[in-house]
Amino acid sequence: MNSTQADYWIKHLRLKPHPEGGYYNEVFRSEQQVTREGESQLKNSCTSIHYLLQNADFSSFHKLQSDEIWYFHVGSPLHIHILKPDGQYEWKELSINETGSLSVVIEAGTWFAAEIPSRLGFSLSSCVVAPGFEFSEFELGEKEKLLEIYPTQAELIERLCLK
Repeated sequence: MNSTQADYWIKHLRLKPHPEGGYYNEVFRSEQQVTREGESQLKNSCTSIHYLLQNADFSSFHKLQSDEIWYFHVGSPLHIHILKPDGQYEWKELSINETGSLSVVIEAGTWFAAEIPSRLGFSLSSCVVAPGFEFSEFELGEKEKLLEIYPTQAELIERLCLK
C-alpha cells in the first residue's frame, strides 16, 4: 500500500484536505430532518464522508456534538485514540486484522484522534455522523486545554494536536 494507491483514491473519490488532517469528501447528506432532545433546531438526520489518511498524516484531536461511526475500507490499520469525558483513555483499531474491527463508534462529546500507527501507506474509511455533521458543531482540540484535562496523555496530545 503505497502513496500511488493513496493518490488514486484521493483523485477517484475527489477528496480534499480536511481541517483536522487527512482528506475527505462528503458523499451523503440526508434530506430527512431531526431534532436533538431538548433542542428545536432541525438537523439533517445523518451525513457520510470518505476519509483518507496517509503515512504520518493524522486526524487531530477533535470532538463533535453528534455520534460518529467509522467504517474501514482498505489500507493500513488505523488507530483511533479516545479521551473519554470521565478522563479515561482507550484506543481502537480500525482494520481487517484479527486485532481490529470494521467499525468503531465515537460517542458525541468525546475527544478523539486517528493515525496510522506504522506511519506507512494509507487508510481509507468512511464516517457517518448522526445527527448530520456541521462544522459549527466541530471543535478542534487545543493542546493546552486537553493537557489540563488529560495530563497522563501528554505524549499523545502533543503528537496528535494541530494547535
